[in-house]
Amino acid sequence: MPRLTKLDHGSICVGDVDEAVAFYGDVLGLAQVPRPDFGFPGAWFDAGGTPVHLTTDGTLRGADSPVRANESHLAFRVDDVEAMIEHLDGHGVAVWELPDSPAALRQVFFNDPWGNMIEMIVY
Repeated sequence: MPRLTKLDHGSICVGDVDEAVAFYGDVLGLAQVPRPDFGFPGAWFDAGGTPVHLTTDGTLRGADSPVRANESHLAFRVDDVEAMIEHLDGHGVAVWELPDSPAALRQVFFNDPWGNMIEMIVY
């Protein structure tokens, strides 16, 4: 039977590409990488070797969507979770931490401005 071998990229919908570039690049610190012209707006970022593709005109959850571990999300390892929490707080981004995680030392979740949930994980 054929099998999937590796996650190639993650793609999420955002409401505004310029705002998303500022959020994912300036706030989260991901490096923007070149993106081919598909004939519709978007941006690509590198997350430690795994591309994150941002696109528009899809379904948006909304910035006030629930933040909890069982919602669809992207998960990123983080080198200093406390510093990142403080950094996000300084940008008005609220975080929620899964108490007593059975899978990691820390699992902290937040929404981007369009309701895409993001996890920061520490093993």
